Amino acid sequence: MHDKYQNNLELNLQCDRAGGGNRTNKTICTHQYTTYPLRLSTVFRLDGANTNRAYLYTMNTSPGLLAKDELKIFLQLENNTNLYLTDQAATKVHPMPIKHSQATVDYQIELRSQANLELVPEPIILYSDAALTQNISIKLDRTAKLFLSEIILPGRLARGEFYQFRYYFNRLKITDLTGELLFTDAMHLEGKSNLFKDNHLFAPLPIMGNAIAVYPDLNLKLLSKALEEIQVTNFPNLMVSTSILPRDCGLLIRAFANKTIQLKQYFKLALEHIRNLISQPALPYIPK
Repeated sequence: MHDKYQNNLELNLQCDRAGGGNRTNKTICTHQYTTYPLRLSTVFRLDGANTNRAYLYTMNTSPGLLAKDELKIFLQLENNTNLYLTDQAATKVHPMPIKHSQATVDYQIELRSQANLELVPEPIILYSDAALTQNISIKLDRTAKLFLSEIILPGRLARGEFYQFRYYFNRLKITDLTGELLFTDAMHLEGKSNLFKDNHLFAPLPIMGNAIAVYPDLNLKLLSKALEEIQVTNFPNLMVSTSILPRDCGLLIRAFANKTIQLKQYFKLALEHIRNLISQPALPYIPK
């Protein structure tokens, strides 16, 4: 565990053991720490009689991300733990008109043997003159499972604000627990200076979604086909593509839409399908 006060949010989860060494298989929080502006909910059990998975919400008590904000989040899931982590509202990235000013969010995530993390945050909304850099570093055991999604809005679209932000940069790095690189991805999205923002191929579908699915025991070709069929059957207005990551370590999903709710519903159905494939409880209603 990192030194106290190094992060805005620290969370360590372990699998509970009852007296006598019998495993109850209940994911419990053994360490948590938050500092302004982040807070963490109590643990919810939304899978009915199955108490293995913990459901948690992060909460930002500030209006959103401002210039020079630096948020650091550390998550550690020990052996056999299950966590669904989301937040209560969209992340608003406010104007930062001063040159070189930006907000930064850093995630450090560790997944031990048979750990399962579903990280499904609410959308990021990039206001006019916003600049955001996000770094996500994930270390995982070769048996761990991961579903990580994000949705990006290039402005307050209902107000006609469209690609008026400065930039959004997201760097993702996934390694095994020995440090061997499994996958890396970098997305640099320009705002005002984006030459393609009015392109007829992209302008009708301005809302972007990305997801990573790492499930060692699944056939990735079949999963890819199934997720594309979900789009064709349920969301004909979405544009979705999938690609298998290097070394068959997982699946990358890219999606474009003109309505946020469509992307949220698509990712929900995708995760529901994956849960069914790995014999996990159906995805419950997640109150917000």
